[in-house]
Amino acid sequence: MSDSQVQVHATAIDGLLIVDLPRPGDNRGWFKENWQRAKATAAGLPDFVPVQNNISFNGTRGTTRGIHAEPWDKYVSVATGSIFGAWVDLRRGPGFGTVVTHEITPSTAVFVPRGVGNAFQTLEDATAYTYLVTDHWSADAQSAYSFVNLADPQLAIDWPIDLDQAELSEKDRNHPLLADVEPLPPAPVLVIGTGGQLGSALTRALTDQDLPFTAYTRADLDLTNPARWPEGVRSGEGLRRYRAVINAAAHTAVDAAETPEGRTEAWAANATGVRALSTACERAGVPLVHVSTDYVFDGQLPLGQFYAPDAALAPCPSTASPRPRASAR
Repeated sequence: MSDSQVQVHATAIDGLLIVDLPRPGDNRGWFKENWQRAKATAAGLPDFVPVQNNISFNGTRGTTRGIHAEPWDKYVSVATGSIFGAWVDLRRGPGFGTVVTHEITPSTAVFVPRGVGNAFQTLEDATAYTYLVTDHWSADAQSAYSFVNLADPQLAIDWPIDLDQAELSEKDRNHPLLADVEPLPPAPVLVIGTGGQLGSALTRALTDQDLPFTAYTRADLDLTNPARWPEGVRSGEGLRRYRAVINAAAHTAVDAAETPEGRTEAWAANATGVRALSTACERAGVPLVHVSTDYVFDGQLPLGQFYAPDAALAPCPSTASPRPRASAR
């Protein structure tokens, strides 16, 4: 591997990635770029947005921590020493219970997606374990953790140092077996504008598919007034727990928008409010789905066809023009 090449390897757990990191050195020691966004994403890592870097110092060989699944993504490595890492997929789905193990040295990192249990055992004294996370710890966040027992025979993890001889907490010794663990659902979606027809349809669809979501009506979040949005939404901090934001809110009273007052309200809902929301989502690293109205197109597509997001705008020239026959997606 060249001094500048990052290599990313898939594993048996969907989204869990092993990363080989360049570590050039000389008589003085070595150097590594533990996280370099441009190189990492070019190599195939997600462009995640870490907000905190933690270091866990472990004094003796055999120190064992785990198996915890947390409601955020993690990027783990070591600064000194080495570890035996173990990961268990605790997410709802066909991969539930899948185990991956790998030795981590300063030349290795692992991207751990939300809902995958993470554990390690130190192989050397004075091992410094370092990890980046995409959200800040809080008491509320801890309620979304999941755990599984390190010694579960169903997992059959081959720990290098027998757990009877290892240094670990009583909590970790007494976590439940996999058979008693409730699989974690995916991260929730935030739907804005659920008081309208589109928002109501979206929440029904999410409910029917048993997908978690948070529903905001205009009383909860008025798109036209970002200054009064719920705490953390405008800054983006409160959006990190969501896997996506869907904006179904809009000013759709077309005739009213032709008056000065209506024009102001339409602009606040459909332009400045959406800009503030997209800025917040960008800060949080969360995708935003914004549903446009069909009034920005002339409706000349045949029935059953849909406008692409990059379609050229062609609004009807007057209110006398026919309503569009095709829809925006």
